[in-house]
Amino acid sequence: MQRIDRAKWGLRATFFFMGVAVAATSARFAEIKGHAHTSDAIFGYCIMVGNLGSIFGNFFGSRLSRKIGTRKTAQLIMVGIAASQTAYGFVNRIWEIPLVAFVAGASYALMNIACNSQGSMIQESIGRSLMPSFHGAWSIGACSASFAAGAIAKYVPVEWHLLGNSLIALFGCYIVSKALLPFSADHHDAATNSEVKHDQAIPLEIKNFIWMVAIGSFLATIAETSVGDWSSIYLREDLRIPIGVNTLGYTCFVLAQIIGRFSVGRLIDKFGIPAVIRVGGLLGGSGYLVGLLLANSLRTHHNYSALAVMCVAYAILGLGVAPMPPSYVSVAGSIPGIPTARALTRLAVIASTGFFIGRFTISSLAGLFGLPVALLFPATALIGSGVLAHFLDIERIKVPA
Repeated sequence: MQRIDRAKWGLRATFFFMGVAVAATSARFAEIKGHAHTSDAIFGYCIMVGNLGSIFGNFFGSRLSRKIGTRKTAQLIMVGIAASQTAYGFVNRIWEIPLVAFVAGASYALMNIACNSQGSMIQESIGRSLMPSFHGAWSIGACSASFAAGAIAKYVPVEWHLLGNSLIALFGCYIVSKALLPFSADHHDAATNSEVKHDQAIPLEIKNFIWMVAIGSFLATIAETSVGDWSSIYLREDLRIPIGVNTLGYTCFVLAQIIGRFSVGRLIDKFGIPAVIRVGGLLGGSGYLVGLLLANSLRTHHNYSALAVMCVAYAILGLGVAPMPPSYVSVAGSIPGIPTARALTRLAVIASTGFFIGRFTISSLAGLFGLPVALLFPATALIGSGVLAHFLDIERIKVPA
């Protein structure tokens, strides 16, 4: 039990440094976009290539974890995350962005599979909902990095900021990840969930269930990731908020996400995952939608009032989306009959493919109608995720004979 408890805190710290690694980049996307001298639509298409990287990484996530273990995978892949986030700060040509985005997406997908597999194994060993707190640690790291980015944006060039931030995340992650579960835990998980062998096809009932989980997951991810992709750009270019202050939207989002993720575990234990996702999707999506409509009507003459409205809207969105990623991972990771890493890999491949379409849609809408209109799409996507929650009853799955 001491081994499990040590791994629990090690995984929380690993997620923390994952959040630190990527949030500083999100907070300074407006400057990165400015360096490339491109439009909203073209920039969106460029970072959309990151989803192709995610699909690529997800195809190999289960195989790599099975071969070297989830702990070693996390330690190895963090190098790719740190390198790609640093590279974002040095891009100054449009063609460089999709290359960096591809590496960033592939690295983060592999890291997610490793860490979420660790989380599922730890959660199953302890017997209560812990995944929200693991993802909550990611939010704390993201909030810390976003707050720091806002404080130093006027004084530190984006390239040196991202370099320093990535080095902190890399070395921090390497140290704390040593506490994760060893390779033997991966073997044990595969042995206890071996009804469907790695070389056998997944039964249709399980496959259809994973599809429903994946659809809900990518709808929620569209909403969550749109904040990192577009919040600093929207506040800077559409609401005319100064550099530094334009990070407030993302900071409010992750602050609310932290509160949600460290409180939602008890709600999941009491009411179940479908009920929590339903409320989160409908509340978060509706609040964000209303906030966008109100801010867009205020931005011409009252841009700081629009900023205040959007900070509230981002906070509501953060609360609503807080249970989504850990809940979908928990559902997929607890499917009886197949190893955790295999279920999460299948979920991630489908979800990242769908999210590629979602990112393409936002970028296209931004090019056709402008970013304020395009952001209405992720708001409605989160509502859709809440509507689909009633398909997530794990009791419908039968263990393969």
